[in-house]
Amino acid sequence: MMMMFEEMGFCNDLDTMSTVLGDEDISARQTDLEAIIEDDFSDEEIGVDELERRMWKDKMRLKRLKEQSKSKEGIDAVKQRQSQEQARRKKMSRAQDGILEYMRKMMEVCKAQRFVYGIIPEKGKPVTGASDNLREWWKDKVRFD
Repeated sequence: MMMMFEEMGFCNDLDTMSTVLGDEDISARQTDLEAIIEDDFSDEEIGVDELERRMWKDKMRLKRLKEQSKSKEGIDAVKQRQSQEQARRKKMSRAQDGILEYMRKMMEVCKAQRFVYGIIPEKGKPVTGASDNLREWWKDKVRFD
């Protein structure tokens, strides 16, 4: 193993290895960090007014963050409801198109003269339809409550 270090250009003293790798920088960073922590948390240096001011700032920051998270949740919920409603309307439209296509085929194949239909969804307004020759009568006479 020593042979490997000698080939790399290091001498037999492994302490120089630690200086090459930057252990001094790590210890200097740790002392800087400890000094910062001591500055933040020393009770003797911070006055009551300063501490109250910091607490007030932190409370205001917390309040702002809570409001932002609530507004994001509200926006997400609204978007989700809108997308669900849009998907429901799209499905209803496809169902209505399917019914109309089926009724048209019935009129062609079975020689049906007229047709009417109504779909009453759980939510939303009813969807109705009729053949051309009954459409006006259907809209005037029939109401869904």
